Amino acid sequence: MIPAHPDPAPLTSVLATGYAPPTPEAGVPDRIALELEGDLALSQARYADAFASYRAARGASWRLRAKMGWCCSHLKQWDAGAKYLGEAARRGETLPLLALIRCLAGMNSRAGDRDAEIDRLVRALLALPDPAPHFYELADVHVIDPVLRLQALRKGWESFPAEVALRRRYTRALWAAGAPEADVCALVREAAAPVDSAPEDLWQGHEILLSFARHPEALALVRRLASASGRPDRLALALVETDVHVLAGDLDRAAAGLQALVASLNLDDDHEREVALHATKALLQVSVARGDAGAIADAAKALAAAFCRYGVMAVVDQPSPLDPDLVLITVGAESIAYQVSADLVPLREEILRAVADTDVRALLTVLYASHDGPYATLSTDQATELTLAAGQESASPFIQRHVGWAAMDTGHFVDAGRAFARFELARAAEAPATWSAYDNDSIFDDEPFNDEQVVDQFAKGMVEAFAAGTRGQGDWLVDHLYEIAATYLRTPLLQHKLHTRFHTLMDAIVDAHRAAGAEPTPVVWFDYGLACQYVGRIDQALAGYEACLAQDHHHAAACANQLMLVPFDARKRIIIDRAIEEFQDMETPTSIAELTLQEALYLLALYRACSGAEQDLELEPFGASEHPFAPTPELLQPLFRLLRTGVVRISRQTPASAFTVEQSPARVTAYVLQDLFWELPAATMRLVREIEQACLTGGGPESWRDQAPEVARELAAHECLAYLRHCADDRTLPMPTGEKTMLMIENALTSYSVAQTYAFCWQGAAASADFKQRRNVSAVHAGNAIVGNCQRRIDLARAKKWEVANYTRPREVRRTHLSFTLFDAFLGFGDRAFTVPLAQLFEDTGAGQLHQQAT
Repeated sequence: MIPAHPDPAPLTSVLATGYAPPTPEAGVPDRIALELEGDLALSQARYADAFASYRAARGASWRLRAKMGWCCSHLKQWDAGAKYLGEAARRGETLPLLALIRCLAGMNSRAGDRDAEIDRLVRALLALPDPAPHFYELADVHVIDPVLRLQALRKGWESFPAEVALRRRYTRALWAAGAPEADVCALVREAAAPVDSAPEDLWQGHEILLSFARHPEALALVRRLASASGRPDRLALALVETDVHVLAGDLDRAAAGLQALVASLNLDDDHEREVALHATKALLQVSVARGDAGAIADAAKALAAAFCRYGVMAVVDQPSPLDPDLVLITVGAESIAYQVSADLVPLREEILRAVADTDVRALLTVLYASHDGPYATLSTDQATELTLAAGQESASPFIQRHVGWAAMDTGHFVDAGRAFARFELARAAEAPATWSAYDNDSIFDDEPFNDEQVVDQFAKGMVEAFAAGTRGQGDWLVDHLYEIAATYLRTPLLQHKLHTRFHTLMDAIVDAHRAAGAEPTPVVWFDYGLACQYVGRIDQALAGYEACLAQDHHHAAACANQLMLVPFDARKRIIIDRAIEEFQDMETPTSIAELTLQEALYLLALYRACSGAEQDLELEPFGASEHPFAPTPELLQPLFRLLRTGVVRISRQTPASAFTVEQSPARVTAYVLQDLFWELPAATMRLVREIEQACLTGGGPESWRDQAPEVARELAAHECLAYLRHCADDRTLPMPTGEKTMLMIENALTSYSVAQTYAFCWQGAAASADFKQRRNVSAVHAGNAIVGNCQRRIDLARAKKWEVANYTRPREVRRTHLSFTLFDAFLGFGDRAFTVPLAQLFEDTGAGQLHQQAT
């Protein structure tokens, strides 16, 4: 419908079907336009948009407040809605009253603070002309006086006899009010008579008929409901059916039905397992009532199987099957929480007397003993006595944690340790990948358990359980022995200095690993070594630490303890061996493409410089060679890069004199590299062959050609540095080497060859010696002047374009293995790299021999 004028409509009109607000005409006030915009949003159930428009209109009319209150009721803004709708009762309009009731119900607390106010509003709503069926349902919920409530429901049923939900409410209210059985049953039969009766009517009929002991009729309704339900609800309704048989006194039919139900259930399905718990519990009660000992034993075994399906944590973490519990049944649109009538608490003596299986009887005993809260029937002492008796009768892991705590409380600490170990071992076997200890050493934190005798006896019991529990098991279980022991006992044993017991524990754990053919972890080996050390078994302690370090050579505590135990003379060798192992963590590169040019150069130079037997991969020190390996000690440092990448290793044949060892902290602080023996992994020999082939063919990685000039300049600079040091030493002048010196040499090499730079070095050193003699300055002063003297001569020669002669290498500064390998093998420059400026060589030939391609 379209209003004939542009004024906003009341709430009832806006919510009417087909409402369309008029288009605001020119000159319409903004507040009217905003309200019309809100009306459009409200008619489309866009409550947030509608409320925003109404609020922007800033009007104070009841019409606008009623609309805003309606929006708030749907947006669950209860307080604001109640504020806007405060006049609804006085105005006497249906929709605002409904919205106000909704808001007040939303605001109502559990204490029912607004019950009386809502009651008043609902009765006012019913007093309006032509109340709808829904209003009577509100009366059922909110009217306080039961007589008035029943009257309202009767009126609603009489006014709307076709409203099944209203009839259902009236029937239940009539039943609750104690109306004559015939009247109530007549309503029930009328609702259930149609073939397509609602599931809610069938369930309500069952409840009411059962309350009047009309068992056959109640049973018929349950069966009709089950026939139209899916399997989950059908199984739950089977429990209801057997309850009807029990209440009717037909125990044989109840037992048969429960037995068939239990046999049909899949315990691996969570829902069906829950049904099985209820069914076996009911079957156990029925079997006791029938006096059938065999049926009692079978039902108890079925109950234990269903309850323990989740594993050993069932008794600890799952609700006891002895507690009253609810099973959920979906009936139409409702979810019914149904409580099965079975109660096993008063039947303890009869059940335990009939069960012969010791494990099942022990489980039930512990369940009865651990029954607490409002359902408990035993004192603390009686419960403890029962639990200990169960532990004496059965070693079932399901009961062991309860047995363990009962043993702790009564001072049987060996039994407690045994029980806790059985419990944790069973959990580890059940889920080894996710196992973690349920309890820990905090059980010894407080009195009276914080005593060394308690810890000692507990550990004794745990060791005994380890020996029995792991016999014949695989390494997957023994791996958890140490975790259990460490979690419960490591800290308490060491705190109380129970070293003998700690040794017994670790010895048992290591023996269990050996029996299973499993290798203990580094942590196990360390604690084994520590335990042996504490009891004075030094050789075994050293063996334990060695086994730990064989798997984890970074284990600092094992390193420290091992050094503490060995003689002083052997300590240095151990420190050296550990330092050598530090370089063995990396995997050897598989191809020369993974090496830089510098790494390839040093590897080939080392291989050529060190002598060794043809058939093995061990090289003697390059210090014994006729030629030095590198021109300066600084240029030996890249060898450590080879060590760290695993390309070469230090041989254990290297004498201790090649290392500088610090005792505290224990470490190697320096290496005499020219005295080291070297090992080449087999993979490294393949790299050496690839490098040799690349040198012959020029087929190395492309990156080497880019790196060649920088590597060559660095080697040439250090050749000049070595000669400069020789010149200074020859004149007994100290010469500090630093960045200034290297900058001077690199400056010279941009224009001159190494041999020409030698000339500048010789002249600079000679000038400093002359300066020292003429001015009588100190040697240190004269030595500091060497670099400046050299730089001035370089600048002068460059400025005046002097012809600078090439000097020759003196005997004391021989050509090095690095020079031979780089300039001859890799680059093909030969001795021209000494007499010709490198820039010119690279400009003429690119990357030298590396520039060539294999043909």
